[in-house]
Amino acid sequence: MPIHALATALANAPPEQQRTMLGEALYPLVDSLEHDSAAKVTGMLLEMDQPEVLHPIESLDALKAKVVEAMGVLRNVAQQGNSPADQLASLSLKDNLKDSEDIEETAAREEEGRSVSKAEC
Repeated sequence: MPIHALATALANAPPEQQRTMLGEALYPLVDSLEHDSAAKVTGMLLEMDQPEVLHPIESLDALKAKVVEAMGVLRNVAQQGNSPADQLASLSLKDNLKDSEDIEETAAREEEGRSVSKAEC
């Protein structure tokens, strides 16, 4: 469905149907990029505000970026070894983007510190 047709259909749909419509448009796109985690990634993307969900539907580059971001969040959650309930509670892109950025910054600083320490030896 062309994006303008989807936007029109969304505007005319009740709120409870809008999420389903977005998911139906988004899932096959995500599935083509990340088959094994398509359902989880689609669910994570649907947590974003509606205009933020529409952009990846119309732009393959934006979709790829969001899928990579979501997969990073999933990997971080898996590495933390939380219980399944904690993992499910943590699967929102919106909430975890800041955490992912903080983790990456901390890892980069630690790596920098190791490089400096090795150079001093």
